[in-house]
Amino acid sequence: MIRNLRRLIGVSLCIALSGCVIGSGPCLWLQVRHDFSGRVHFREFPRADGIDTVPILILDKTQYIYAPPQSFHCLAANDVQLIGLTELPDSVGENTHVTVDGKVLEGVARGQYTRFVIQVNSILPIGRPH
Repeated sequence: MIRNLRRLIGVSLCIALSGCVIGSGPCLWLQVRHDFSGRVHFREFPRADGIDTVPILILDKTQYIYAPPQSFHCLAANDVQLIGLTELPDSVGENTHVTVDGKVLEGVARGQYTRFVIQVNSILPIGRPH
């Protein structure tokens, strides 16, 4: 009886921790809405017809994302490109601390320069820009 209980507990722990990075919490799924916080920076990337300046969110805390097309392990994301906005609000500039609500996607399309991108639903500044 105790042997079976130990096995059941062991299997339960393995299942419960299978989607987690120890010490960092659960892996995030692609195409599911989450809230992210970090600082916005603008980076320039070369294109065939000039330079592309894109907003990049440097996350306050490393997020781990489960992306089966790339790996069966959770992949770390420290900086993500913000997409889906025609313009950022006037209150969001270089080095502004913000909270972003959006979906994480793989950065595979033309004009997407980071491994993961966030399809932004909303972006709100936290405090004043520095």
